[in-house]
Amino acid sequence: MKRRDAIRILPLSIAGMAGHALSEKMPVKQNSGYHEPLSMRYVTKVIDMLTWIRENQSENLLEASYAIADTVQNGGQCWQSGWDAGHTQADLWPGRNGEPEIFKTWNGPEDSKDGDLLITGSSRGTEEFIKHLTEKDIVLVSHPSPWSGDAKFPELVRDDIRKLSLKDHANIWIETNNSTLGGIMYLPGMPAPIGPVSAVIGKVTIWMMIADACRILARRGISLPVRGDEPELSEKVDWKSFSGWVSLYDPLMDNYFKEVITQLKMIRTELGNIRKIGKMAADSVIEGGTLYGYSRYTSIAGEANTRRAGLALTRGIYGRDGGTFKGSSKDCVIMGITKPDDEIDLHFFDEFKKSNMRIASIGPMTRNIIVPEGRAVHKETEVHVGRMCDTYGLFAVPGFAQKICPTSGVVINQLFWACIMEFAEQFIERTGNVPAVYYSGALKGGMEHYIRMQNISNEQGY
Repeated sequence: MKRRDAIRILPLSIAGMAGHALSEKMPVKQNSGYHEPLSMRYVTKVIDMLTWIRENQSENLLEASYAIADTVQNGGQCWQSGWDAGHTQADLWPGRNGEPEIFKTWNGPEDSKDGDLLITGSSRGTEEFIKHLTEKDIVLVSHPSPWSGDAKFPELVRDDIRKLSLKDHANIWIETNNSTLGGIMYLPGMPAPIGPVSAVIGKVTIWMMIADACRILARRGISLPVRGDEPELSEKVDWKSFSGWVSLYDPLMDNYFKEVITQLKMIRTELGNIRKIGKMAADSVIEGGTLYGYSRYTSIAGEANTRRAGLALTRGIYGRDGGTFKGSSKDCVIMGITKPDDEIDLHFFDEFKKSNMRIASIGPMTRNIIVPEGRAVHKETEVHVGRMCDTYGLFAVPGFAQKICPTSGVVINQLFWACIMEFAEQFIERTGNVPAVYYSGALKGGMEHYIRMQNISNEQGY
């Protein structure tokens, strides 16, 4: 081996060492005794990470909520850009049920003005960006992005990426323990960890901040419109689908956190169907088909598309406002839905059905705990998981016309990765081969590994 090549692969060896300090290997399955599925160990580790944030960052999250409320009250605009809550997008999009009209997407310095607030990941930490912040009176709320020098193991990333830092410039810093590696589990023989966590962490933290910002505004007599198609609330709402108005004197982020953890723990109750989805996916890949992840916006489609700590073999399908798709009978698609009867989701279901693809779905089955009449995605797919979450938000805040803060994005993310973990475990057991896992392109040697994994996946099909 040439010395130059040895130097090139050294950082990846270091990355492996760092990853073992953070991540967990998949143990060799023994002939006797209970084997805890990789999917469930992943979800448990995520719950532990979220619990650390709740126990150590609540003060900063609450401070951010007050800053958001103050900005709205004073006539400023709250912006969101690169708050890592999924591959390329936060848990906010047009018509998102339960999202109060607080944030707009920040496109550049020309958008913001004195008195505004911006939440963003530290990957934004360029010299030009920091200069813009210092020239204007803008409140900055930030957290460590895996694509930056602020995440754990910064020594593993390229020099140009390591320069990206906002920790010393943020007015409010939310530490999340995101690492530059991204994943927290390992498959046998694969140097890159599988199972990213930045998305679920970003989704939970942004909704915790939004929850208390709305509570604080309501205490001050200020309300905001809420996006989505939930009917307006009133005192006459049937008690069977309405648990009452929340208190304006207790932090709502605690309530949101507790409900999220309850729902994540309930993922275990659907392990049987998760295993069915894993088998469907493994059957398709072994037969030479493609495993797709679909969502109308980027919540699942982005996670399935060249994701750090994700599989090279998956492909994302973005529904957005329609279109066509041509698959084959060998293919399998996992549909991530945030409404059971969304017309675009049903359109793409029909497209997949025309191609004779195998179809699984994850997400809420209900609106206000009631299964809608007529067509719904979960009624027509081969297998469905996601019975623990609902289409609408959790909290009825006095003055707000609809409930705020849904859990569907958080739950869908974790269900998707649980299914991917189950697929990987079954695939290894059935074939003896290990599917290729991506490193982050921000790592030293990361792009070389990325291309190597693509070549392996393209040649072998996995």
